[in-house]
Amino acid sequence: MKKKVLSMLICMTMASTMLFGCGSGGGSDSASADTSKTEEAKDTESTQAADKEEDASADDAGASGVLKKGDYVIGLSNSYFGNTWRKQMVEAFTKAADEAKAAGYIKDYEVQNGDNTVNSQIAQINSFILSNVDAICICAASPTALNSTIQKALDAGIKVVAFDSIVDLEGVYTMDYPWQQIGKDSVEFVAEKLGGKGNVVVVRGVSGAAPDQGIYAGITEAIKNYPDLKIVQEVIGEASATKTQEELTKVLPSLPDVDAVITHCGGDAIGAVNAFEQSGRETPIIIGDNTAEFINWWMSKDGYETLSQGSTPGCGAAAFWTALDILNGYDVPEEMMIAVPHITVDNLSEYEGMSAGTFVSPDFTNEYVIENIIDAAK
Repeated sequence: MKKKVLSMLICMTMASTMLFGCGSGGGSDSASADTSKTEEAKDTESTQAADKEEDASADDAGASGVLKKGDYVIGLSNSYFGNTWRKQMVEAFTKAADEAKAAGYIKDYEVQNGDNTVNSQIAQINSFILSNVDAICICAASPTALNSTIQKALDAGIKVVAFDSIVDLEGVYTMDYPWQQIGKDSVEFVAEKLGGKGNVVVVRGVSGAAPDQGIYAGITEAIKNYPDLKIVQEVIGEASATKTQEELTKVLPSLPDVDAVITHCGGDAIGAVNAFEQSGRETPIIIGDNTAEFINWWMSKDGYETLSQGSTPGCGAAAFWTALDILNGYDVPEEMMIAVPHITVDNLSEYEGMSAGTFVSPDFTNEYVIENIIDAAK
């Protein structure tokens, strides 16, 4: 663009010089030359202004990730649909995709939900490859078992964004949470409140998924520092309040006094509460999640202290916008991190009046994603 403007200016300057050279002998020619000069100056200013406006527009697009109209098709491959968190994640993806489609940024999108098996998700990804989608957002059943199929997608030129439950494969964009740190923070809080001594029940998450593996690794690593803090039971809660309540209810009669429950922090905490209340046992420290059900219950208990933290289902929208930004040529790093809300007695009141079925989660607009996830990772 700059070369084009420079060439035009040179040509105009030459033309102006010729006009002044030919018209210097007569008044009418001089007036004509002055008029021509004025018109050329206006043309030059107009061209420069247009070029500056175009360049500014391009700069704005690069800086803020302004999206362009496009015929893209983006797919969501969700390995599991069996808890509230996953359902709201899919809803967040769908809402963002509908907004983008209405604005003309994409042609279409498609959502496929699995049964938490690797085979079903492999079938999903193969289906997207055959459909020749432009990008696939993946909440994976396994960090590694999908790799050969995902590689086929990458080889076909399809952009892949793995989020929440990510995969370990070069070329895939990942949006992760600090899972191990969540597990460690849970243990540290419990240890501090119990003086480093007590019986702990651990509630696992979605079987085989990266979040469960990461949180559990953080728990088991941190608890080594507290030899008098004993894990007396583990149950598989599948990040589901219903499943967690069911599994805890089965084992509570056979357990000694329980001083703390460390949950998966993904929608299961109120299930732990219900299990203890149903059993008639005193409610211990229960590490919470960011669900309205747990937060509202906590607010109703005077003097109850705990830590509530968890991943945000709105990340479904974050994955969608990130995929679309990649397709639009925005500079996106391959590894990104999403922040986790931490709720304590100090900030609990900020979440008063949460509606049932909701989570503490930011509104993952494209602007928010660019500023707080994409650019923050650079």
